[in-house]
Amino acid sequence: MKLSYYKTIAPYYDLIIPRDIKGICDSIEAIIKRYRKKKNILDLGCGTGRFSVELAKRGYHVTGLDITEEMLKVARQNAKKVKINIKYIKGDIRSFKLPKKTDVIWARGSVGDIINGDDVKRAFKNIGNNLSKEGIFIFDVRDDSDSVGKIRRSSFETRIFKKGKKKIIFRFIRDIDKRQKLVTIKGEVVIKSTKYFEKYKVKHTMKYYAKKEIMKLLAKVKFKILEIFPGYESEKIKLPRLVAVVQK
Repeated sequence: MKLSYYKTIAPYYDLIIPRDIKGICDSIEAIIKRYRKKKNILDLGCGTGRFSVELAKRGYHVTGLDITEEMLKVARQNAKKVKINIKYIKGDIRSFKLPKKTDVIWARGSVGDIINGDDVKRAFKNIGNNLSKEGIFIFDVRDDSDSVGKIRRSSFETRIFKKGKKKIIFRFIRDIDKRQKLVTIKGEVVIKSTKYFEKYKVKHTMKYYAKKEIMKLLAKVKFKILEIFPGYESEKIKLPRLVAVVQK
């Protein structure tokens, strides 16, 4: 599973892909408190570690796992900046193996990066194998019932940010395959200053799901569904997502 998109944009990811870190973590913490009292959590597909850091600040024992070394490098830097000790490891969502099973696994967006249905089932089975007894798995996917129309109305976008003396420009267009429920982002990232200029081509495909599809996949790997709801409750700007909470 190659995710070269994340490799390219890793140093600028937190700028060009903003998220309500506090609001989402508030929601995750509320879910954990409903079902588990323990505080061991795996941030699966942790990216630059911004959620890992926030959860660690709240007293959780966090491990971050990601397939992209460039993202993990940024994650380690982010943890070091705030003097928080988080173990970050490289691994594939379909095949990772923890030294010790964990109480909570949370996958923020990473399930939707898996395009092949058999790979999704492999990932779910592997996640179950890494959960402790009665451990919970929390994950989100892009909601097909709401997303398709919004993508059509917003097919082209430019985002401009500054980082020190550099200007970062992210231009992209979204192409949708309605039949397969896939959305592909194609574009470029430009980084420039008075003495510096770089341009990178980016391309990334994501899968969207209906609620029934997710329920069917979970049933095949024998997860017990505790909740499925639209978006993170405390997130200020809600994205069109389904959030699922399941148990071994």
